[in-house]
Amino acid sequence: MRLLQRLALSFVIPALWAPLAHSEVVEQVAAVVNKKAIYKSDLSLFRSTLPLRAKVDPLFGGEPLAKKTSPTDQEILDFLVNESLILEKFPASDGEVEQEINGIQTNMRINRDALRAAIRREGFRFEDYFRLMRSSLSKRMLIEREIRNKAAVSEDEIRSEYNRTHSGSKTFRGSFRLHLIRVEKKNYKTPTLAREAANEALAALGKGEAFQEVASRTHVDGGSGDLGFLSYSDMQPAIQQEVRRLGSGKTGGLIEDASAYMIVKVGEVRAEADSGLDRERDSIRARLMDAEFRHQLKLWLERERSKNLVKVNLRS
Repeated sequence: MRLLQRLALSFVIPALWAPLAHSEVVEQVAAVVNKKAIYKSDLSLFRSTLPLRAKVDPLFGGEPLAKKTSPTDQEILDFLVNESLILEKFPASDGEVEQEINGIQTNMRINRDALRAAIRREGFRFEDYFRLMRSSLSKRMLIEREIRNKAAVSEDEIRSEYNRTHSGSKTFRGSFRLHLIRVEKKNYKTPTLAREAANEALAALGKGEAFQEVASRTHVDGGSGDLGFLSYSDMQPAIQQEVRRLGSGKTGGLIEDASAYMIVKVGEVRAEADSGLDRERDSIRARLMDAEFRHQLKLWLERERSKNLVKVNLRS
């Protein structure tokens, strides 16, 4: 009987272990972009190749992710979803990647073996380098075909940016178009009532009503409305202080002096011809171009996400 039991177990036990012996490790799918899966292991690979990506990815340097030493899984996954959309829209063939790498070798005057050795010394595999070069080519195609021609900065925008960043300085030489609501205390029985009227005007502006409409119906004295262009020296101290704090197109809070409550809005700002704009024009243009480039890239990615099937499975 014991022999029969041992024989029976010898068939049963292998049968129980057989499925485990032939089972495969199933990776967790973090996201799906159309028919392409992004796995949890791709997030680990991203972390391990961050220094290499920083050298070859033309879009990575401007990403907030690039400035973080320990990005979260969700941040990495969002980047990889965007990258997958770009790769699908602008695919780069193996031949194109090879051609790009050959060009790099020619410029560096090294052969493939030397390039592989250099990559190994950095702690990476050549396969990782090849994969990142493919995404680099796809992103450069996106830049050239969709982004660069839309990212433009005008001279007016450069001038406005200069004025915006310098108008608060005590050394700024220029003028401001000011709009003012002035509520005279003498026109009310008490200063408290005058303040209430000024606060009502401020609340109306906060709801989006036009400045001139609010000014016209507020009980004011003759010093309200469009004051034209004034320099700092033309303004009374309380208004000057508020204008320094505000930027072009901004409306301030309630200002009080001995005789009135006031609300000021800054319209156009004009710098004098020799104000220093010429010295900073190129740096301002570069800064605005970078911001506009990022803006256009963001719009493109948002459109692609809306048009394609993107399903994120990773829990934040």
